Parts: sequence; structure tokens; C-alpha cells
Amino acid sequence: MSLSSLPSLVSETALGVVLCGLLLSASAHAQAPSRVEGRVLDRVTQSPLGGVELSLGELRGTSRVNGEFSFGSVTPGRVVLRARLIGYQPWSTVIDVVPGLDRTVNIVLAPAPVPLDTLVATAAGGGISISGTELTHRGTDLAHALDGWEGVVVRRTGSAGPAAPQVRGGGPDEVLVLLDGFAINDPLTGRADLSRISSRDVERVTLVPGAQTTRAGGRAIAGLLVVDTRHDLRPEASGWYGSHRATGMRLGASSGPITASLSGERYASDYPYSVPEVRGGGASIRRNAGGEQYGASLTSDGRIALSLRGALSRRGLPGTTTNPTPEARGSDATVFVGVRSTGALEWAGSLQWLETRAEDPEPPTGLSYDSYSHGVGGTLELGYRHRAAFAGWRGEVGAGTEVRGDRFAGDGVRPGTSFSHAALRLDGAFHRPSGSAIWSLAAVTRLDLWTHSGSPRMSLRLDAGWRRKRTAFTAAVGSGVTPPVLSDLFFREGVGVKLNPDLRPERVQWELEAGVRQELGVAKASASLRLFSGRVDDMVLWAPDFRFVWSPTNFDVRRRGGELTLNAHPEPDLGLDASASYSAVTYDIPDGAQVEYRPRITYAASVLWSPGAWSADVRWHHVGRRFPNSAGTNPRPAFSLLDLGLERQIAAGLSARGEIRDLTDTRAEFIAGFPTPGRSYFLTLNLVLP
Repeated sequence: MSLSSLPSLVSETALGVVLCGLLLSASAHAQAPSRVEGRVLDRVTQSPLGGVELSLGELRGTSRVNGEFSFGSVTPGRVVLRARLIGYQPWSTVIDVVPGLDRTVNIVLAPAPVPLDTLVATAAGGGISISGTELTHRGTDLAHALDGWEGVVVRRTGSAGPAAPQVRGGGPDEVLVLLDGFAINDPLTGRADLSRISSRDVERVTLVPGAQTTRAGGRAIAGLLVVDTRHDLRPEASGWYGSHRATGMRLGASSGPITASLSGERYASDYPYSVPEVRGGGASIRRNAGGEQYGASLTSDGRIALSLRGALSRRGLPGTTTNPTPEARGSDATVFVGVRSTGALEWAGSLQWLETRAEDPEPPTGLSYDSYSHGVGGTLELGYRHRAAFAGWRGEVGAGTEVRGDRFAGDGVRPGTSFSHAALRLDGAFHRPSGSAIWSLAAVTRLDLWTHSGSPRMSLRLDAGWRRKRTAFTAAVGSGVTPPVLSDLFFREGVGVKLNPDLRPERVQWELEAGVRQELGVAKASASLRLFSGRVDDMVLWAPDFRFVWSPTNFDVRRRGGELTLNAHPEPDLGLDASASYSAVTYDIPDGAQVEYRPRITYAASVLWSPGAWSADVRWHHVGRRFPNSAGTNPRPAFSLLDLGLERQIAAGLSARGEIRDLTDTRAEFIAGFPTPGRSYFLTLNLVLP
């Protein structure tokens, strides 16, 4: 061990000692614990419902496969118990919790079609949800919390850079993320930055994999992530400190229908990393890799919902390890306001302003630059839904239209860049009881028209499902279309980069899906298997020509694979989860190679143990090889990450959590030359006021 590494070792050791001391401390004046438990049933079939999202005051949980649920160490007083599950009417009641007295509450949910068009895709059983409670045990923000969950791979470009999700081998700009019904994908790059969303602000996240552009709109070529935020926050504050001088804070509170939150994070610019290119190994310092970001949100829940968000980030642009840029900096800022009304007549509108800047006064090669671009965009949506019934089927039919316009100016785009997009959608979702089983059917067709598209593009999708007691089957067939992202169409050319104004839209010509879910009586477990196969024409990928000039180009690809998920709760306080995904996304030519930076295999497993005031969790995530070129050569090696967490309720409303990320110090590189910081320690304190 060198003397230069001694301060870092002492700092991390001291942090670990403080962490253990805080976690082991406990209040000697705690009141006798109370427990609230019960079971959730389907009103029609009287069968138990697993995976129901439950909240009891500030506590969050999920019903087990046999419908049972329990909350331990409940704070005495009057609290609201809520239950939600896609395809069922929401349920709530007020209960009084008395110290030392257990309560049993049975919940019966009534089936109902989901009115939100963005969630209709889950009506036939295609969605997978995770609760906010589970998310907070997986990471402080959604980028860390969702990485490895259900085959989701989060691509980062540095410790403080944007973190965008990939699903089923799709690119970062092929997954649509909806936050309270509004898209958060950057209109210029098409990517959604999950690192800006705090896990504690989220009530649940629903993943709908596969081509979902017919129901949700452009960018959902590979999948859809629906994020619902919390609207019942008690006044709370949290702060965290981690290795390499990483710090963060968050404030949040609800008052009636209004919820507000503030957050900020800062990451150190420098951290050590390994240099495999050096014979025998070596080490160096990653420079200019940190930054800071701040966010604020204000939402109003009700018949008319309002969403106001703002974000600001400043970060270094370190370049690759073989071509570092020690002085380059980047910054982004955005302000968003949206309003939405639900009911038989649905309408929504939004307005967004954003700016981006990149500069380097002393680049290692080439001339210095200072590039600034800004833009404004807006959306309008109008839809109508009507209850319908025929031949024993009950549900809803709907029609809707939406329009979006964007205009950009500055150094990074061509002068006068503007883009508009309009769509018309017709859909229906129905269910039919048959004895102890329930059949479901959802269909949608959509017409899209955008700048320079010529004629409207049509896409279709049909979902079907069958559920009886512990067994459920789903099947789907569909197509989809989305235009190229604006940065691929209108970016300003540079050295080694060439514009391609003839880019065609990405089209899912067809995609077939099938899935089965089985609840098992042994260890209160469940297993699900989903398979898919399809063809995507004109996928937009960056590739060099014979002169090594890079440009976006259309390629035909095939994608096929599947996901396997296992869940078990052998004890009320013990949860086990495991998943595996295989996504072959290959060029549609004989012996076509895997598309660049799309891992074929990913594995994940987690254990959550929460006895009383304690909780401990272990998370393992494996990412397979990625190819940096279209020839399928020189792959980036596979890597595995292991994270540990330990949390302790110190006193009423006060908790401490310690985390070790990348325990084995893998220092993974998802993209060549962009290593992560490696093993890091984090300590979080959270205070919730009565």
C-alpha cells in the first residue's frame, strides 16, 4: 500500500466507524410496537391478490402472493391505509393505531378498467411494478434503484453524468419514461435521466416492456417506465455523505393536495481507477469526472393535476481514459410545467424550456470550443373515454389526439431548427369474468405524422390475458414507430462528424410476446416467464464510414429473448428476488453481430430482511459482454456489482442507513473508457416529522 492511498483508507475507515455507531444506537424510550396486518382479495373471484401496493401513513409495502400483508412497528395515532393495483379500483380507509394493540384489516378490491391511456398496456397483465419502499432499499435515486431490476440496464456516462435506462436491448433513447403522466425524455437527445428522481419521492414504478408507442407515444420502441410520485409526504428531510466526498440532501412535504420537494447532489471530480492497458495492471486518477445537480418539484393532486419541475446540473466532461479532457465542462437546465385533467373527457398540456452548454478552453486535440443551445417545446392532448359492454365483456373505449412542437436555436443545432408531431389514437380495454377466471383484452391503433414524414404512419397492438386463482397468462402482438431524435436530425456538423438528413423513422414491423405467471404455495413464492421476438427496421445507430467519419445511419435488426423472475417470502420479514434476461439484438444479416453496447444477458438477485426496527439488504447485478463496434469484436468484459445496505430506526421518525456500493471494487466500465468510482461507502440520515 502506498502512502498516497493512506488518507483515503483512513477516511473510509472513519466513515465506516461512524456508520456502525449510528446504526447500532437505538432509543431506550420506544413505545410498545403495534402491528397492522390483513389480506387482499379480488371481489369477483375471492382469490388472493399479490403485488398490491399498500401504504399506511409513511410506511410502504406490497401484499404477498397469498394476499397477506403486515406492517410492524407502526406509530400510534390515526393513519390512512391505502391499496392500489393496476386493473382495480383504488381502496382506502382510516384506522386508529393503539400502542401495543395489533389490528387486522381485510381489503377487497373491485376490478375496473384503468382510465389512463398510458397504463392501458398493463390491463392485460403486461406491467411489472415495484413499490417506493423497495426502491429506497435499492438506491437513493431511480438510476441506482432500477439498475438490474427486471432486466433494466442503466447506462451512465460518468459518476455525475446522465443515467438513462435500457430495456430489452434497446438504446437509451428507445425507452419512454412518464413521470405523473408526463414524459421526461429530453426532446433533443430522446433520453430520460433517472438520476434526477429521488427514490423517496416515488410511490411506485411500473415497467411495460416491448413496443408501446401505440399507447404511450414516441420513444417507447423498447419499453415504457411509468413513475408515480408520492402525494402523502409528512415533512421530511434527509442527507447523505459518501466516498470521494459525495454529498446530497433532500426536503419534502405534502399539504392537502400539494406536494413539494427540493434536492441537491455533489460528486467529487477525482477518483482512482484501474488501468488494464498497462502491462501488469496499474492505477491512475480519473480527473474532471464529478459535478453537481439540483432539482425542485411542486405537484398538485386531484381532478386537475399540476406538475411544476425544475433541474440544473453542472459537471465535468472527462472524456475517455485514453483521451482525457481535464478542462471540459457541461451544464444543463430545464423548467417544465404541465397540467392534466382526468375523467370521461381527458385533456393535458405542457410547456418546457431547456438549455445545454459544453465548453473546453484547452482540449488535448483540436480547437477550443464553447457551444450553447436552447429550446422550448409544448404538448396538447385531448381524449374521451366511454364505458361499454358487449356479450358479457365490460370495459371502456376511447379516442384521443395529441400534438407536440419543439424549436431550438444555438451553436449545437442548425439555425431555425423546429419539429412538430401529431397523433390520433383509438383504443379499448375490456374484461370478462368466467367462473373463477377473468379474461382481459386491450387493443389500440395509432396514426403518427411529423415534420418531413410525408404521410401518416400507422401502428397497432393487441394484448390478451387470462387469470385464474394463482395462474395468469398473457399474449400480445403489435407494431410501433418513432421518429429519429432531434439531435440526430439537426445537430451541427463537426470534425469527424457528418450530418445525415435522410434518416428514416425507427419501425417495429412486428413483435410477438407471451408470458405466464404462477403463484406457488411453497415459501409464498411466485415465478414469471416472458418471451418476445420481433423485427425493428431502420434502427438509428452511430457508425463510422471508410474514412472513419461518424454519422447516424439506419440499420435493420432483429430482437428476441425473454425474462425470468422469481420472488419468495419464506418469512414475513424476509423477501427474496431473482431475475435473468436474455436480449439478442442483432443486425438483420446472416450471422449478424450484436448491436453495440447492448448486453445479451443480465442477472440480478436481492435479499431484503426487515425484522422490526432493523432492515438489511443485499443486491447483486451482472451485466454481460458489450461490443463497441458492429463487427462483434473486442468486447467489453462482463462485470458483476454487489451492494449492501443496513438501516436502523433510531427513534420515532429518525432512521439511519448505511450502504456499500460495488463491494468487490469492480470499477466497471459499461462504455469503453468510462470507469465507475469502484467501492464506495454512503451514510444517509432521514428525519420524518409527525
